[in-house]
Amino acid sequence: MKLKTKIHVFTTLLAVVIFAVMNGITYFLFEQMSYSGAAAPLRADAQQAVAKLSTTDSLPEIKTILRAYVPANGAIQLIHPDGKMLASVETTEGLHNIHVEISPDENYTLTQQNGQRIMTIHSTALLSDGSVAALHIHQELKEIGVTLNLLKKIVLIATLTGAGLMFLSSFILGRQVTAPIHRLIQQMRENRIAGAYERIKLNEHEKDETAQMGREFNEMMKELEEHFGKQEQFVSNASHELKTPLTIIESYANLLKRRGVENKELTDEALTSILSETERMKDMIRQFLELARSRQPIEVPLKPTDIVPVIKNTGQQLGKVYAREVVVSAPESFTIETDEARLRELLVLLVDNALKYSEKAVRVDLQPDRISIHDEGIGIPDEAIPRLFDRFYRVASDRNRKTGGTGLGLSLAKELASQLDLDISVKSKVGEGTSIFLTFKQ
Repeated sequence: MKLKTKIHVFTTLLAVVIFAVMNGITYFLFEQMSYSGAAAPLRADAQQAVAKLSTTDSLPEIKTILRAYVPANGAIQLIHPDGKMLASVETTEGLHNIHVEISPDENYTLTQQNGQRIMTIHSTALLSDGSVAALHIHQELKEIGVTLNLLKKIVLIATLTGAGLMFLSSFILGRQVTAPIHRLIQQMRENRIAGAYERIKLNEHEKDETAQMGREFNEMMKELEEHFGKQEQFVSNASHELKTPLTIIESYANLLKRRGVENKELTDEALTSILSETERMKDMIRQFLELARSRQPIEVPLKPTDIVPVIKNTGQQLGKVYAREVVVSAPESFTIETDEARLRELLVLLVDNALKYSEKAVRVDLQPDRISIHDEGIGIPDEAIPRLFDRFYRVASDRNRKTGGTGLGLSLAKELASQLDLDISVKSKVGEGTSIFLTFKQ
């Protein structure tokens, strides 16, 4: 069953129930008020008649008293305790033999005779001779019956009319509620068929839940389009990066197959190139895996760590590898919440990158709010800095090839910095050098 149909059915049933209950309560209260209003004067007449009857035991006088208090369209009866009718006066035929089961707990009794509802008021009369008789006053409720029948029709019409209006309003409301959902479903279907990431048009002034759902859908489409674009770019760049070393390895392998055995120098050259390209591919694949893992939600347990030894050891190790000086400026101790292994890997990436693009010493400074890595190398143009952390991005086409880079190091560094709750930023000037800052968020 469609949502709109469910809304119609539910709201209509709810309307019928609500109107029926409310109108039923109204009818019941009006009926009780009508009967109570009709019973009040009959009970007053019964009390007066009882008072008069206590002064006589003469049958003619009893009938005279009863005639004085008989209601219009009714009857009045005086009945002996043994059930014998002592006297009866009626203004409507057929009421003299009416049988009523009296309930002493009720103010009045209602019976049905010949399609007419009859009210009976009962009381006890003490006659002058000491005998006790029952006094019954009966009255047909013609006017009240007509009024109640009319009220029933009004209640029924009001209930059906209210249900109809509620059904109509629920239809309009259902269309308003489900229209954005249908539009969203249609757009999703079209996007799936066309392989597109089209958004739905929204009124920016609307603030309800359906508008919010539409905005979330548009944001999701935007992010999916960006992620798909990045994925395509990643696959394209990865294919391009892997194609070059594989081509070199294949070329040297074919060369060895043809001439390598007779020419030792050629063999050494080929093996050196193959090993170099293989090592570069291993490094590239390792970084691919690191970046793939970094796309998954990783909860890194951070704990208090003195990072001064980590920075100094990293600087000493890389200085020996490159036979260059890495100057570390840090206090004797500095503790933050971090993960030592990932911080070491992050520093290796950044210091290694600085050493590759500079022939002078590299400085690593630990300050109260950040770690800075500075080199006096070739620098980076301003327009390249915003894309510096994109995967496979290269400032110059031959830059990473000369240094053996893959274009993935800084992208991986950004992921590691995010895991360690660090902000990473770059400041550079062409010809003067580059500074990378790791700012503590804590």
